Amino acid sequence: MTATVSITETQVLTVLRSFILSLVSLDGDHVIRGLQNRVPMPAGDFIEITASLTSPLSTNVQTYAPDNSASLNKRSTQLSVQIDCYGVSAMDNANMLSMMLRSDYACQKFAASGLDMQPLYANDAHQMPFITGEDQYMERWVFDGVLQINPVVSVPQDFADSLEVGLINVDATFPP
Repeated sequence: MTATVSITETQVLTVLRSFILSLVSLDGDHVIRGLQNRVPMPAGDFIEITASLTSPLSTNVQTYAPDNSASLNKRSTQLSVQIDCYGVSAMDNANMLSMMLRSDYACQKFAASGLDMQPLYANDAHQMPFITGEDQYMERWVFDGVLQINPVVSVPQDFADSLEVGLINVDATFPP
């Protein structure tokens, strides 16, 4: 058995993408993961999400699962995700998403995912000029959505569930 983690980056970004799609009037092809090589930008308005920073919020909490022969290590972690909104609706989308990541609606959506994660806050959106390959300016508004994830890393652990006690005559077994 190798180590496993209970919450992956892909799972977190999938939940965030679903949350975004529940609020904006874009199809699924227009909410994309950032840092993709050799993939053209979608035409028109779109949103790009990129995990950018993790910081521990606590020390590890270790528990044992003898039934699974595993040691479980949980640590609350803060995950910052950069959210870039492009196009003519960029400012409106960025402000709406930034506001809604601070709402009970977001907490309910994230809880419904079944993953141990919640939004913490989002900073204010700001404009970041973007020049396309055609040397044209494109509207781009950026903010960070900050989430708390509580991943559990499971590693193999040996356990003893029975013990045999006996006497050994040391001098006879291990002569001096």
